[in-house]
Amino acid sequence: MTGGRRLRLWTAAAAPAIALSIAACGATPPQAPLAYAKKLDEATSGISTACGEADQLHAFPGADRTDTITLEATASSSASKLAEVFARNPAWIYQGESVRKIVHDSAAMLDACGLRRAEAQLLGATTRRR
Repeated sequence: MTGGRRLRLWTAAAAPAIALSIAACGATPPQAPLAYAKKLDEATSGISTACGEADQLHAFPGADRTDTITLEATASSSASKLAEVFARNPAWIYQGESVRKIVHDSAAMLDACGLRRAEAQLLGATTRRR
């Protein structure tokens, strides 16, 4: 058998295995479509930022109530975005987690940082379909 023929046979045998391994490296289905992934990014970033600021605000005595109200509004807006995606498909995967798990984790974060109105809003909008 010539070198060229051996190479062609090896290539023909290896091509399906290579194609299968490349296909297996893709994202775990069902991925959230791009528009919803962007919304999830905005929502989770907004909740995280609001919680970080709430933690800072509550770390010092005499926190301004106006600041707390503003943070609740920001977190509520983000919670609404997250609930919209959840209503569409709670099983979608975003950054390795299901939307259902992201909602659960976000609600726990909102509770821990004291933004309980936003937490209640998120749970109220998502509890029916859990």
